[in-house]
Amino acid sequence: MRIRPMKQFMRALTPPPDKSITIRAAVMGWLASGKTTIVNPLISGDTVSAFDAVAALGAEIEVKNGAFVITGGRSIDGNVDAGNSATTLRLLAGATAGKDKTVTFTGDDSLKRRDMGAVIDVLRRMGADITGKNGRLPITVKGAVLNGIDFCPDKPSAQVKGAVLLAGLNAEGRTTVTEEIRTRTHTEDMLALFGADIKVEGGRIELYKSKLSGTLIDVPGDMSSAAYPIALALNKGYCYLKNVGLTRRELIDFLVSIGGDIEVESKGDRADITVKKSTLAPFTISGALSAALIDELPLLAVLACFTGGKCVIKDAGGLKNKECDRIKCTVANLRGMGAEIEALPDGFMIAGTGIKGGNALSYGDHRIAMSMAVANALSACGGNIDDEKCVEISYPSFWELFE
Repeated sequence: MRIRPMKQFMRALTPPPDKSITIRAAVMGWLASGKTTIVNPLISGDTVSAFDAVAALGAEIEVKNGAFVITGGRSIDGNVDAGNSATTLRLLAGATAGKDKTVTFTGDDSLKRRDMGAVIDVLRRMGADITGKNGRLPITVKGAVLNGIDFCPDKPSAQVKGAVLLAGLNAEGRTTVTEEIRTRTHTEDMLALFGADIKVEGGRIELYKSKLSGTLIDVPGDMSSAAYPIALALNKGYCYLKNVGLTRRELIDFLVSIGGDIEVESKGDRADITVKKSTLAPFTISGALSAALIDELPLLAVLACFTGGKCVIKDAGGLKNKECDRIKCTVANLRGMGAEIEALPDGFMIAGTGIKGGNALSYGDHRIAMSMAVANALSACGGNIDDEKCVEISYPSFWELFE
């Protein structure tokens, strides 16, 4: 797909519904007794994989007036193809570990290459019976008696945390997760909504064996998807975004801190956001902020190219175990576009000298494709993206931003 240099960006839009919340609602709806109604779910490649997966495990799903209604509480043996969705795979590995069933998980070629060792190891600590080879798919989970553990993750991961908590629903005793660097709170927030015996104090989560009950989940707009029109507006004009979820507002707070002209009209757990063209200052992202912005870091590397100074993004080693090695692939693409960028062991160092533009490879990764599309739109000459279809797993209407 050809991306031309953008002269001006002026849009009012509603970003796609939150993918992470949609997937977790599907998984917990299957675990819960009764009916769970998911209003405004994201319909994309990854969420379809999640709905198909829970249906394969015994959930009944129907669509009523655009909402998905899941009747849960039933569990059967199954073969689950998680597609490209690592979130679906990791959460269901935890959710099935304490069930009296046998489930074999597989996925697409990209997911088969990803290392699932961290989630397998911690679930085995709880007593899970998981077989596989070298921490990669396919893996088979056989129901086992689980025991609660005190888990302090070595590396921040909301997905591994979620797997432990979902396994803890069927574990004897207490399960705790203590995070030095806090990750997204979707799993613990939603477990509370579904009625789990859970308590959260700062970075410590305490959970006891629990039964979930069906509930109503109204999915807000996805902040990660909103990041792309926000980036275009900061450089090229104006954007008004409606119904954006605020549980992950670290991106907005960070952009404001470096000079972004962004106004937030809060409406509970969501907001309408106005973004105007701004001059962004050079920045450093590290520690807890890197964990909070992990999905947005390739895009922020693009924005760093236009700050006029040196920018550093570090403490983001988790980027290496995504759909591709996002450090290596971001550097390769931006260098090919004329940016001054170097790879760090856990991030990037960027000189904010601009981008000429050029051909970019997606490497089959939706966030790399979208970030490089923004890079070419902001560049002097524009360029091509080799694979536009990979964005469909999270943002099916993304290319409309460039029309």
